[in-house]
Amino acid sequence: MTSMSRVCNKAPSLPDGSIADQSLYESVDGPIATGSAHFMRAGSELHLMHSDLELNDQRQAALRVRCAAAAVQAALVEYRTSHRVAQELGFYPVHDERLRVAGGGTAPVRETLDAAREADMVQLDDVAVETLVLRYEAGGDEAAFGHFVTELTAFSAELDGFAAGAADARPADWQRLAWQFLTAFDRIRIYGQALAVINILGMTPSAVAGAGNGRSNRI
Repeated sequence: MTSMSRVCNKAPSLPDGSIADQSLYESVDGPIATGSAHFMRAGSELHLMHSDLELNDQRQAALRVRCAAAAVQAALVEYRTSHRVAQELGFYPVHDERLRVAGGGTAPVRETLDAAREADMVQLDDVAVETLVLRYEAGGDEAAFGHFVTELTAFSAELDGFAAGAADARPADWQRLAWQFLTAFDRIRIYGQALAVINILGMTPSAVAGAGNGRSNRI
């Protein structure tokens, strides 16, 4: 199965699809895989930033923030490319229809996420699940992925703004913003992970059932 580091990819293998469909998915998934690699590198830098701050190394922490900001910018280039290509090639209607067929008439968003939560594959509360269900009902995968790009764009702007003057930031600013950046990153990552779960496991009902029969998070 495709790694969850590919945060928002769709369906890397379509054994029942046409060659044209396979090519369409590859055109959309390629930039997403690269973008997700940059995105997760940004997360690594942000976590290491906290280690630097614990060791009172603000100079190194400032460098980490700048590296994280650059990685998020690089990720956005790839995600926006994927989004644009998907719109230009008419990918979203094709993918949404495949999800509906897999779900027996309705994209199996809630069912897929519930099974994934049961298997500890994604950390979402009930409100977050319902929000995703409504987003897919309103605008399909295009709306769901578009929201991801919008959230990451806003995060990138905030990170860039702090990175520019991080070397001279006050200790109080570091104390507040360091946690805020990591929290915001994790929130966006979890959302993207949920999209990956929907777009991969939701295409194959047997995989959803398998996920639900895995390790439970109930004690």
